Amino acid sequence: MKKIMILLVLATFSLPLIGQAHTTLSSSSPAEGEVMVEPLEEVVLTFGTVIEQGSSMTLESEGTSYEFDEITLSDSVMTGSLSEELPNAAYTIRWEIIGADGHPIEGEVPFELNVEAVAEEPAAEEAETEEEPTTEEAVVETETPAEEENAVQPAEDEGNSMITVFLVVALLAVAFIAYRLLKKK
Repeated sequence: MKKIMILLVLATFSLPLIGQAHTTLSSSSPAEGEVMVEPLEEVVLTFGTVIEQGSSMTLESEGTSYEFDEITLSDSVMTGSLSEELPNAAYTIRWEIIGADGHPIEGEVPFELNVEAVAEEPAAEEAETEEEPTTEEAVVETETPAEEENAVQPAEDEGNSMITVFLVVALLAVAFIAYRLLKKK
């Protein structure tokens, strides 16, 4: 009976570690759901683990696949560079990585490209000169997207923590029931 209890306790503490063995995408540029107003020159994906050779990504839009000129891997970051200018449209970055544990993980990041036409830029610049924000306002505006991205990160981490807590509680309940059943015999 002691052996069963020891096994249950070991299983209880090892399951949260097993659940966290796979990693997810930590951040991306462009971010999920972002509307890009400047031409896309590179895609940067950052993961929660070191990624291995053989990891890849593609860029797709309305059934058309666009090739990256080069894809580089550096620890937990995968960067793809583009030389051709992409048309305005909705895009999806499809990625597949091989994590440090050797398991393939895949996902996608949808975003939109909406670059204004060159002819429209002079009119937009004239309107901006009339209502240029002060330096302080410009700093606040440029910091806002980064703050929003950081605000999303804790929610993902919090979700993983909640899953871990739930698994531990469920396993403790199973261990307690098994203990009570074995004690009656």
